Amino acid sequence: MTSTNGYKQFSVFVFDIANTLVSCIKVLLNSRSGLGLKSDKRSRCVVLGNGPSLSKSLELYPEFFKKTPLFCVNSFSVSQHYEELKPAYYVMLDPGIWQGRGELMLQAIECISKKTSWPMTIVLPRTASNYPMIKSLLENNSNITINYINYTVFRGFKKVQYFFFKHNLAMPQSQNVLVASVFLALNAGYKEVIVVGADHSWHEQLLVNEQNVVCLKQVHFHDDEKQLKAVPFVKAPHKTETFRMDEAFHAWAKVFDGHQKMNSFANYLGAKVYNCSEYTYVDAYPRKKIESL
Repeated sequence: MTSTNGYKQFSVFVFDIANTLVSCIKVLLNSRSGLGLKSDKRSRCVVLGNGPSLSKSLELYPEFFKKTPLFCVNSFSVSQHYEELKPAYYVMLDPGIWQGRGELMLQAIECISKKTSWPMTIVLPRTASNYPMIKSLLENNSNITINYINYTVFRGFKKVQYFFFKHNLAMPQSQNVLVASVFLALNAGYKEVIVVGADHSWHEQLLVNEQNVVCLKQVHFHDDEKQLKAVPFVKAPHKTETFRMDEAFHAWAKVFDGHQKMNSFANYLGAKVYNCSEYTYVDAYPRKKIESL
């Protein structure tokens, strides 16, 4: 072992000790026991990302999605497929949603409240529990159950990390809600998690305008792309500060790192996550075609 490699390994060990201690303190202060999804005895579920390729998956394999428990995310309720597919779980992680920020998210909440005619569990961080918009969902629709989770990010030694993960006391950093959905599916006991609509191709829609501002055209499967234009890539719906290019890619790197961590966690649990997206940049999970399932 060279001195350079030895120094790197020692540095990683020291950082792991520090991160584990800090994360344990965060769990003690912020997490509550008894949260998390109930165990499901069914072996397979599907996690629906809102990437443009989801349209093709739904068109090619409509019957597959009707016979499998579904996790959907964010703005899925605004699409016509929401009432057709009747997802079992609806995962939302962005505080802007329950704080009522952003026109699309307001529309999504309204659609959930009006359209949901079947039993469905909405999954939210515990910090969302005191907001009037969330309480109104329960008051206006008896089919909806809200399940709160501890979104306490844990970094450090894997064995300690996985202990808290399994007991729903901590989670991986979920820069994208799809990472959180995979985590929740694994912790609910599903041994086979199928991911579709995980395009994660945001960088294809980036540009820098004449004012040197980074702009992004965010395309979802339910959007008419021809009607969309690239707009300044703001850091949150209620802010005017925009991402620099390096900041955008740094944030997206965390998304892909989250998927890598979920693949490792799945292996630890003896489960499998398969990426069955028709178009994707996610390389963390083994690829499969839906027709082969």
